[in-house]
Amino acid sequence: MEGIQFDFWNVEVGIPSFLIKARFQPRGDMLLFLNNPTYLSFYFEDVEMLPLGTKYQFKGIKQPGMTINREAISFMSILDKSDMERMQLLAAKRTMVFYTEWFAIRGDFHVNSETPSENIFDEKNEYFPLTDAKVYPLRKMMNKPITEVPGLLLNRTAILSYHAHQE
Repeated sequence: MEGIQFDFWNVEVGIPSFLIKARFQPRGDMLLFLNNPTYLSFYFEDVEMLPLGTKYQFKGIKQPGMTINREAISFMSILDKSDMERMQLLAAKRTMVFYTEWFAIRGDFHVNSETPSENIFDEKNEYFPLTDAKVYPLRKMMNKPITEVPGLLLNRTAILSYHAHQE
């Protein structure tokens, strides 16, 4: 008898000084899994770890699997639109810009329409979804992430500042 089978998601993960290209297999609903505080780290498969900075003496590392500390993850880009379409998101959204140590990230932040832009996060969750996201490097980089992705899960603890997008 086989156990429950979970799908793999193709992702790019931003961690301090590195970009991870990998496959990720959440155990059930992606947001519930990432926001479950009992998981202190996450396991990724078919991993390529690439340095962001230009002063590294190696081009990258490939491993069949790698565990990453949950607190190290700044963002996780979801590369397949069909994966994002499976996520249950609030219908109300607003375009926001978030700044991390290495990136400016713009996207549609799904939040209750009554929530003021200056207070969009809650302490219950660590990861929040953006759709139609764009990732812009803030520094010169050896390896850049995919700029436009259908979705991105942003770790609120990695955000240095944010504001509503102005056209």
